[in-house]
Amino acid sequence: MTSDTSTIESSNDNDTKSQSKPFHNDKLMIMTLIIASIITFLIYTGPDWVFWEIPTRDIVSFVLNLFGVEHFLLPEELPRVIPDFMKGGSFPFLEATNLTPGINIPATWGDYWIVKACTGMQAGGLLLGVILVTNAPWRNKTSASVVIIFTLFITNALRISFHLLCVEFLVVQFNMDPETAFYWAHDVSSKVIGFFGTILFAIIIEKMGVPIIDQFADWLDWIWWRSTKIGSKIYSYVDPYLFKMGVFKK
Repeated sequence: MTSDTSTIESSNDNDTKSQSKPFHNDKLMIMTLIIASIITFLIYTGPDWVFWEIPTRDIVSFVLNLFGVEHFLLPEELPRVIPDFMKGGSFPFLEATNLTPGINIPATWGDYWIVKACTGMQAGGLLLGVILVTNAPWRNKTSASVVIIFTLFITNALRISFHLLCVEFLVVQFNMDPETAFYWAHDVSSKVIGFFGTILFAIIIEKMGVPIIDQFADWLDWIWWRSTKIGSKIYSYVDPYLFKMGVFKK
């Protein structure tokens, strides 16, 4: 009798602990998802990011000079503005303006514009949004946000420099068509760089005392847990009808 009672009490304790998990709190999960999404959207679409694009372009120019790649700054050294078809849609989804900076590399016969999508603030906005809703001391959140913004700015400028150096190398050394060179040097490689870069940023944030990976895990667990609950309810509702229709047999 004692053994049975202790087993029941132990089971009740386990159920209580299970129900206390963060992802069992629908209100918490929904609110954090909404807040993180709004922050991400506002960070990326709010500013025009020209103030970020110009110093990014200047760092890229510095790196190109180090490698002896001839280039010109746009529009300062060559009076050109970005073509309208590259500006994207209308506000708040505008990707560029007449103030958007760029670089011309004569060897590749191309102008390369640092549009909003080149700032890295899609990932930056997402990371900052998740940092702010993650359960951690505000001191840690503030420190992690500052470090991520600085690290993102530097690594993104180096990433763009790498892309342009590769384009120039493929065109000059292998006589590759500039568009094909840009495809391989930018479109393909950026996916790989972006994947590992996101992992690197997540590790940095974790090391600074903000368990961002746990937050993502809670959202995924909540989606799975809530989906199974809804699925069970739907199954329990349709199950009797399926037996009557002869789909299942007892």
